[in-house]
Amino acid sequence: MTTTAAQHLARIGILWPHLDDALDQHGTTQWPPAGRMRDYLTALDRADAAELRALERDPQQIGETRAPLSLRILDTARLVETTLVHLADTLAPQITRPAISHAPLDWRARGWSPVDRAFRNQCADDEQADPRRWRYAGLRTAEYAAGWLHARVVSEDGPFRPLSAAQLLHIEQVAAGCADRIAAALDLTVRTVPETRPCPVCSGQLIVTTGAGRAPAAQCEGCARAWTLPESVAA
Repeated sequence: MTTTAAQHLARIGILWPHLDDALDQHGTTQWPPAGRMRDYLTALDRADAAELRALERDPQQIGETRAPLSLRILDTARLVETTLVHLADTLAPQITRPAISHAPLDWRARGWSPVDRAFRNQCADDEQADPRRWRYAGLRTAEYAAGWLHARVVSEDGPFRPLSAAQLLHIEQVAAGCADRIAAALDLTVRTVPETRPCPVCSGQLIVTTGAGRAPAAQCEGCARAWTLPESVAA
């Protein structure tokens, strides 16, 4: 289970830059603003999503003006990032050991020396600043969350309790879903769907195969004849 969860999280880390690049390829010189994934997500929060969707779907835009961004890619990015960050937010308090406290106010009465006090305070500061701890503010991206979760799955180092079987299973399921969504958005997944029109030779059921960068193709389940189809047929 641990290996499977780690593989899904690693896959997210590998695919995320391609999702990032896909957003750049669908943009224009004016929109989205300069930057990469973080800028797109921030911009959408400030924009009128309904207006963007209308523009994306307006038939008058076809062949005239490229839509401001790919909502399919952007929606996937938003969903995956929100899901992974939320998973880290909820998991961190369950498995993270609290940092030790600073020296007590009555350290002198306890017989501590100034050196003891300084050492305790330094240890407390170092534990709190441990970069392996999950941060609830600041860097909260899909890549960072996936990397943090991956580290928790493959290693027990750091201020953490071991993951339970239930926690590992939950991470695996969430990571698998996120990785699959990214692959689907990037058209990396082979899909087979029945075609509504019958085979022109024997009127049998046509099955269309598309995705993974290949040209859509159809094959009849009856006579086994095969055709390469234009994109519009498989859509």
